[in-house]
Amino acid sequence: MANRILYIVFIFGLLAATSLKAQEKLPKKWTAEKIKGTRRIPYASYSGSPFLNDKFATGEIEFQDGSKMDSLGLRYSTYRDELIYYNTAISAHIIIDKISLNGFSFTDESGKKRIFRRQYYNGFFPGERYFEVLSDGDIALLVYRQVVLQVCPPYNDNSGVIKDMSYQEAYNYYLYNSKKGYELIRINKNSLLSKFDKLTQKSVKKILRKNKVLVNDEQSFVIAWNLLKENGITVNF
Repeated sequence: MANRILYIVFIFGLLAATSLKAQEKLPKKWTAEKIKGTRRIPYASYSGSPFLNDKFATGEIEFQDGSKMDSLGLRYSTYRDELIYYNTAISAHIIIDKISLNGFSFTDESGKKRIFRRQYYNGFFPGERYFEVLSDGDIALLVYRQVVLQVCPPYNDNSGVIKDMSYQEAYNYYLYNSKKGYELIRINKNSLLSKFDKLTQKSVKKILRKNKVLVNDEQSFVIAWNLLKENGITVNF
């Protein structure tokens, strides 16, 4: 029993030390004590991925006071809605305290810049969340990139162990306005058209045909959304 208590004390001490050491050996231009966080405990191993980016990507974080730190190795956990950075000084994955940030960005493997903003969500399961900004403005198009563990047909993992759970995407897309809040939206043409009156829908269809945009996935939806903004057409929200 005594050994068990000592072990628990050791673990808590290690986590506390990691939180303090998370700021060590950062470039001199940074205010080191600003990065606050704890060591990430590995997730259970299942098929699929609990991360948006499986490899650390070079990115930037913005603190609540507006100051920024760049050239960090960042990884976003869509399973836990956590931002992780790699601390080379202690060779550890550190979860940055969400409440300390306004948001973050990183460049993915395709060269695309991904921008995330921390916002309070007052819907089902309210709380602070990271939303990816697909298109910004008075009415923003956001996505909450959630991954969940779900039951699936049995399979053998790399070690030959039979499992029946996997990480699966459960993304939710929203229209957002600071005064009106969030409105869930589906990523398809009919959902987009439903945000306009009958007369405006004709103009929307014309613009989409002219630019040969078939709205059938996230990428084409964002293209269509931005085209309509450029043409001065706003949604009913």
